[in-house]
Amino acid sequence: MKKRVAIVAGGDQSELAVSLRSAEGLYSFIDKDKYDLYIVTIVGKDWQAEENGVKYPIDKNDFSFVNSKGEKKNFDFAYITIHGVPGEDGKLQGYFDLLRIPYSCCGVLAAALTFNKFFCNRYLHAFGVVGTTYLRQT
Repeated sequence: MKKRVAIVAGGDQSELAVSLRSAEGLYSFIDKDKYDLYIVTIVGKDWQAEENGVKYPIDKNDFSFVNSKGEKKNFDFAYITIHGVPGEDGKLQGYFDLLRIPYSCCGVLAAALTFNKFFCNRYLHAFGVVGTTYLRQT
């Protein structure tokens, strides 16, 4: 049985168009003989999975959708391509951690810390890393 992969795209910032193009590129390159691929778009509260050109709402309780045949589709893996919030700040990673769905990027702590450059630099400063632009301004 093939693994079902959600290519998660969208976001709440100006990088939305870049994220959608990234998802389309990944969809075109990943071997469909090995994986069942779905592009899942997340824009604000609107979460949708696309299957055969039709979009279905995502059930946020378990990150699934039900298609027109009444088949419930759950995902085995999430390939996150969202630039900015919520894909790079740890929010989406935390959601997938709660649902025990593996994903393609770093975890919650690393994402949250590195997304906020000021706090990341302050954290690194405690380990002797100095000389960054943000620290010179403080």
